[in-house]
Amino acid sequence: MTPFYFGPPDRQLFAIYHAPERETEGRAALLMCCPFGHEAIRAHRLYRVLADRIARLGIAVLRFDFFGNGESGGDDAQGEMTGWQRDLLSAHEELMRRSGSRTLTWLAARLGATLALQSAPRAQGLERLILWDPILDGPAYVEELHAAQLAMLEVGYYAKNPSWYKRREPGVGPAITEALGHRISGELAAQWAALRSDSLTLGADVAATVFAQPRDERARDWCLRENAHGRPVAYEALEHPVVWTTDPIPNQAIVPVDVTRRFLAIIR
Repeated sequence: MTPFYFGPPDRQLFAIYHAPERETEGRAALLMCCPFGHEAIRAHRLYRVLADRIARLGIAVLRFDFFGNGESGGDDAQGEMTGWQRDLLSAHEELMRRSGSRTLTWLAARLGATLALQSAPRAQGLERLILWDPILDGPAYVEELHAAQLAMLEVGYYAKNPSWYKRREPGVGPAITEALGHRISGELAAQWAALRSDSLTLGADVAATVFAQPRDERARDWCLRENAHGRPVAYEALEHPVVWTTDPIPNQAIVPVDVTRRFLAIIR
């Protein structure tokens, strides 16, 4: 496991490379894309465990933090979707260089999965996407984050401020400026407001598997629509206990057994 920084001096990204622990035919490689903000913190332990186990199978793995997140450079208020797409493509190229692989798979969760869909058409050598609970509706995602933010403030502060509960009027400013300790720029909020499932599509040359909770009709419908247009997308129902936008078990590492088993089975 090798931690390092890469990228231009004004946009340094932190990454961890897990070298394959045995030689395999084809030099397989996997890029892992984190969710946003607090969700990335909750997924951190799971990503680490998965990366270690995948490397034991002889597959090179790269984990990285988007600009303005985790250990990467930048302030959280500088984060926005277009720049994060460039970060993902930069990480893709870095993994190709380190691993020697010419074909890669991406494993991405939540907003990371959305960024993977947006970036995939520009990634040379991308063979497959594994998308976990992708964000396909920006306004619905904002509502989730807003509810989680209020719940956190209710629990964490005794002196409640009425302004916390006031929704911003359309056209006055961004609908959300903070989510569980992570600032959200007006540019990022606007990008989320415009995000819809019909603006996300998959190139014909890249196969994808979408893992989603059985009750997530939006993800299932998106997969059916992609199939109707001849795009190779498989839908897999995955019931799991990870509550992305809340912290019901503080300070506990969440590594659901069924999640690791299902992902390892598809990556082998």
